[in-house]
Order: sequence, then C-alpha cells, then structure tokens
Amino acid sequence: MNELREELACSYVLGILSPEDAAAFEQELAGDAELQEFVRRMRDATLALAQGARPVKPPSSVEARLLRSLAEQGGRPLDNVIAMPPLRSPFAWLPWAAAAGLAVLCGWQWVAGNREATALRAAVAAQSEAVVREANAAKSAGDKLAAATADIQKREAEARDLQQKLATAQTALAARDAAAVELTAKLAAAEKANSLGQARIALLGSLIKDRPKAVAVSVWNQSSQDGVLVVENLPALPKGKDYQLWVIDPQSGAPISAGVFKVDQKGSVRTSIKPNRPVIEAGKFAVTVEKEGGAPAPTMSTMVVIGG
Repeated sequence: MNELREELACSYVLGILSPEDAAAFEQELAGDAELQEFVRRMRDATLALAQGARPVKPPSSVEARLLRSLAEQGGRPLDNVIAMPPLRSPFAWLPWAAAAGLAVLCGWQWVAGNREATALRAAVAAQSEAVVREANAAKSAGDKLAAATADIQKREAEARDLQQKLATAQTALAARDAAAVELTAKLAAAEKANSLGQARIALLGSLIKDRPKAVAVSVWNQSSQDGVLVVENLPALPKGKDYQLWVIDPQSGAPISAGVFKVDQKGSVRTSIKPNRPVIEAGKFAVTVEKEGGAPAPTMSTMVVIGG
C-alpha cells in the first residue's frame, strides 16, 4: 500500500474528506481487501482511544455564568430561575477531540512505522542478498582453491613417483654399468687367455761373438697378425743404423719385415711386431742391422739374433 492511500484512509476514518473524495474512496475501498483491513484497524484504534477518555466537568463559575445568561435572555430575575439539574458540560467534546487527535497521531505513527519497517525490510533484504552473493563468491573461490590444491597435490605425488622411478632407474643403470664393467673385465681376461693360448713364443739366440748373452723373445699371435718382441743385451748402434725385425715364413718367397727399433743404453727394448704383409706361417724370427729406417730385404751378414 502506498503512502497516498494510507493518508486517504486516515482522513476517511476521521471524517475530514469532502463528500466527493469520500465517495471515490468508498468505491476504491469496496474492491480492495488490503485497504479494508487497514481502515478497520484505524477505526478500532480511534474508537478504543475515544471510549477510554473520561468526561471533564467544567468549573462552577462557568456554569453560573451560563445560567445567568439564560435567565437574562428569558426576561426573568435570576432568583426566580428554577434550579436545573447540572447540564452536560459544553466542553464534553474535548475528550473526543483529544481522542481524534491521538487517533490521527497514532495513525501517522503507524504509517511512519510501517514505512520505516518497509524500508528496513528492504535494506535487510538488500544486505542479505549482498551477503549471499559474497558467500557464493567465497564458496566459488573456495572451490577453485580446493581444486587448485588438489591439482597441486596430485602433481606433487606424480613428481614424487617420477623421482622414485628415476632413483630406481639410476640404481638399475648403476648395476648394469657394474655388470658391464665386470663383463668387460671377464671378456678381456678371456681374450687374453685365448690370445696366450694361440700365441707362439720363440727364443732368439745371439749370433754375436762378443755378445753371447744377447737374447730376444718373440710372442706372436697368428690370428691377430701381431705380437711383441723383447730384447736384452744388444749393442747400441751408431748413428744412421737401426735394428730390423724379420718374420721368416716358409710359405712366403722372402722374409717379411716386421718393423725397426733401437735399444737403450743397456741394450734392451720392448717393441711391437707389425708385419708389412700377411704372415701365413711364422717359422722363425730374426734381427739384422740395417740402415736407418730399414731395408726391403735382410742383410744376412749383419744378423744378430735368430730363433723360432
């Protein structure tokens, strides 16, 4: 109900509307249950205030003046006026006026209170909506935070799992590396044993009259076509000369050169046997003195050691 209708209702209850306004209001009142209820409450409040007020007796001086005025207007002496019972006070309307005023005041207070209550309800409703929106926003943010936290925890668990798998893989790799090292060592030992098993060892005796202790030992591997020569007590050679090793292959037409070398001050050296062409059968090994860098064929007169 708006404020204008409430004011019209209060004026209608107090009887201060014009006949035209009262008739128009009554037409509107006939079809509005809410307005009828409001008018009923206003009437009940007005009657309750009026019925609760006590009549006020005017002062005796006022009553005496009123009687004297009536006697004078009737042409009779005051003393001959028959005493009349006390009249109802001409101010008896005062309680009704006070009641009406109070009713109006109460009506306006009720209207004002109703407006304040409506405004307060609207404010409370708006605040409640704001609180609900903030709560929903907080819930949404909380849900997002919970989802993000769960995702982080999942990723951390995955990272820990990957770290564990990496540690396991590193341990397995280290174990494989150790096994590979061990296997390599075993293979090298086996190859060495196989090489020694296939190696042919020959002792080369001295052909030098003043160096009977000159000696050489050759270790030859036919499958790998290489070997080692160890020499002891050979004389040092002058500048421009080298010792040259030869492999004497009975199936070859001529001795095969296997490299040149020099000895130290003690006449010793350890050098590799590297034939310049394939050896079918290493029958014997010999060492000759040749010009520096070696010769294509051995000089038989300068042979120092031979053996097979």
